[in-house]
Amino acid sequence: MKMRNPQPPPPSLTVAAPPDVACDFCSLGRNKATKSCLTCLASYCDEHVEPHYTVPVLQKHELISATMPVGDKVCTEHRKLMDLCCQTDEQLICTECTVDKHKGHMFVSILELKETTKERLEKVRKQVQEKVQQREEELETIIQAENNVKSSAQTSKADCGKAFSELISSVQNRRSKLEQLIEAQEKSALAQAGELKQRLEEELGELRGRDAQLLRLSSSDDVVYLAQLNSISAEFQDFAPGAGPPRSFTDVTACVTELKAKADILLNKTWPKISTTVSYVDFSLPPAPNSREEFLRYWRPLTLDDTSNYPNLNLMNNCKIRPSPIPYASHPNRFTKFPQVLCKEALTERSYWEVEWHARTLSAAVAYTDANRTSDESEFGRNDKSWTLECSGDTLKFRHNDVDMKVPGSCSKKIACSWITRQEF
Repeated sequence: MKMRNPQPPPPSLTVAAPPDVACDFCSLGRNKATKSCLTCLASYCDEHVEPHYTVPVLQKHELISATMPVGDKVCTEHRKLMDLCCQTDEQLICTECTVDKHKGHMFVSILELKETTKERLEKVRKQVQEKVQQREEELETIIQAENNVKSSAQTSKADCGKAFSELISSVQNRRSKLEQLIEAQEKSALAQAGELKQRLEEELGELRGRDAQLLRLSSSDDVVYLAQLNSISAEFQDFAPGAGPPRSFTDVTACVTELKAKADILLNKTWPKISTTVSYVDFSLPPAPNSREEFLRYWRPLTLDDTSNYPNLNLMNNCKIRPSPIPYASHPNRFTKFPQVLCKEALTERSYWEVEWHARTLSAAVAYTDANRTSDESEFGRNDKSWTLECSGDTLKFRHNDVDMKVPGSCSKKIACSWITRQEF
């Protein structure tokens, strides 16, 4: 019994649909062509192209991907493959076209055109990739800016809410104290009025009793008895209950009303500034400042940290330094190897500040809070945690991670420093 080699299963075929190229050898269904033969000038599906891989004669034919009907690659006039490109007329032609319509023109082969086109496409692709990278960076910047806006808005709402709560609490506290004062003063005034009322009622009772007694005596007919009462005097003890009625609390109401009016004036005066400041916040990325006036919009007041300064650096008014013969007490944040100091404020957004110096050298630096304070590499610019601009005489030098770079220009007694976040690059 003769064994036969099993036949491989036929390749899976796909029915051609626009804009696919159809197989020229499929009688029914017109399957999708995957290859075109430039020798046969025909397109084949996976099944009908198989002989080009197995038949020796057909193996010499040139196969290409079936991206367009092979007839579109044939000269309509000479029915030959267009294997040249006329650079003069910028169109594909066949070899016979070079002797009539395109005689004397500049030609280039399809293969050469293919290579130059690939090179040009590669250049364009590189430009597109660069633009993609640029747009990705811009997108990342926008996303970061969006997150910053959300974070800043939440922080601002919380801080403003806290400030208003404290203001409301302060007003309510003053209101409570004022009510207590009014109640205490009311109680005191009523007590005084009660004492006066009691004394007046007692004296009034005495006077009425005396009046009744005098009425009885004046009605007597005994002349002798009346003569004996001739010495009765109308004098009696008296007291002044007051020069006039006590003052009311109307004056207190007037004071509070005046306070409210002043508060309303202050609020009406301040509110436009607050609302304008809020409306100034938008999603546009500000242009880079080019003048001192533009930089000053990002001015950041800074104060020196007296827990970080070198022991023999004396801090004056939190903004000036000079040598000190009396060392500062030790502190975990203090620099111990080099005469340098940090500021208390952290830089979390674009900031600008200025430094004046009157010594022989100065280093204006920016550093992370976790920069080393005690090692030999703790000097600003000698590590990867700090950046410094060093001024000495007429020399400007930038240093980071112990790498120096000379900066063109001359030294000035005032140095302008600008810091931006990574997202703003």
